[in-house]
Amino acid sequence: MILVATEYCPFCQRCKLALTEKGIAFEIMDMDLTRKAEFPEHLSPYGRVPVLKDGGSEIFESSVINEYLEDAYPEPALLPSDPARRADARFWIDFCDTRLMPAYFDLLDAQPGSERDNLRTKLLDHLSFMENRGLSAPGHAQPYWMGGDIGLVDITFYSIFERFAAVEEFRGVVIPAQLENLHAWLETMRKRPSVQAVCKPREQHVAFFREYYAD
Repeated sequence: MILVATEYCPFCQRCKLALTEKGIAFEIMDMDLTRKAEFPEHLSPYGRVPVLKDGGSEIFESSVINEYLEDAYPEPALLPSDPARRADARFWIDFCDTRLMPAYFDLLDAQPGSERDNLRTKLLDHLSFMENRGLSAPGHAQPYWMGGDIGLVDITFYSIFERFAAVEEFRGVVIPAQLENLHAWLETMRKRPSVQAVCKPREQHVAFFREYYAD
């Protein structure tokens, strides 16, 4: 199995984490996307990565790839077996993709001024929503998002929180101390062997993002 990826991509990291948690042996085909016109046959129809090559099949987009892995390699499970809880997991994955991650990158892309201030507030509001409607909701079981073990929700969210150093360093946003369950979840994830196997230290992310987002 081959994962076509690029080094600092959060979407690629999601797939690396899922593959590692599943215990699936895989190789990385590392791509330089500044030269992607030279290897279109390895990219998705959207012209991007990740792409998973499994035998004769190619699967595109990180969330689709991870659901494919769950279907094709069901053990260990990374989604709940109960249909309602699976739906809840998919809601939080969608929240990350359509709310949290756009707010994060919009803030990094924004110019100084009122737009940047508004986007800081928006990102902090999303963090509070995660704490209050997710991690602190009645019946929520720690230490992971959906209960006692890691799942696709944790994997999806972690890819952006590993890169949170960028908005801390260049946009002055930190996770508020009162979001205690979010902090506890993040510490749990940082200690996970799969995360330690594929993660990068804070200083590497800061150095990488400095080129693009430092004022």
